[in-house]
Amino acid sequence: MPRKFTATHLTVAAALALVAGGTAGYFLAPDGTEQKISADGTCPEIGTSDSLSKAFSRLVGSGEDVRSNVTEKGASTNSYHYSCSVQVNGSGRILLGVELAQSGSVSDWRTNLEKNGDIGSKKDYKSFTLGKSGSGVASPFSAAVYLPCKPIGSKLTVRPNLSVEVTKLDRGGDADTNRSDAAQVARALAAHAQSGAHCEDAERLGPIKWT
Repeated sequence: MPRKFTATHLTVAAALALVAGGTAGYFLAPDGTEQKISADGTCPEIGTSDSLSKAFSRLVGSGEDVRSNVTEKGASTNSYHYSCSVQVNGSGRILLGVELAQSGSVSDWRTNLEKNGDIGSKKDYKSFTLGKSGSGVASPFSAAVYLPCKPIGSKLTVRPNLSVEVTKLDRGGDADTNRSDAAQVARALAAHAQSGAHCEDAERLGPIKWT
């Protein structure tokens, strides 16, 4: 008989696993009814504010059988990695990811996103800024953020950056709402990653400003 976990159990499990620097897998057993999927029960690192919770829930939707997997590694001063994936009723719903990268300029970073098809075609996405130095783009099904970050004590010679991506794996919903929600989740994930990567000049990101 599968064990049922509450959101509180999942959040505690996440915290313990991430402190250990490892990988945490969670399973929320079905109870035969549709349920909204919350960030605190699946990807708790992005925060639990009311507006953010609503944005995350809209992107992921609802379902009975919910599974998520979180990995966060930031023990080295020269590396940082975070990922969280959520499956609902056997299908992928959302994928969150952050890497400490050496993407070059914002323009270089954006060009690579376009080449890799990570944010759709140029006509589909809109740009935004975060704080003094953060830059982002959001399409109807994804969002990405570039944020300069040199971890405290890092010996990297090329200025590194956090590269944040949020991808809605199913293609349902309103395009403009999806774009806004994905950008909100990406902003929250960037804020968490600044702390996780021990960025030397971490800044208060403030609200998203569309350009």
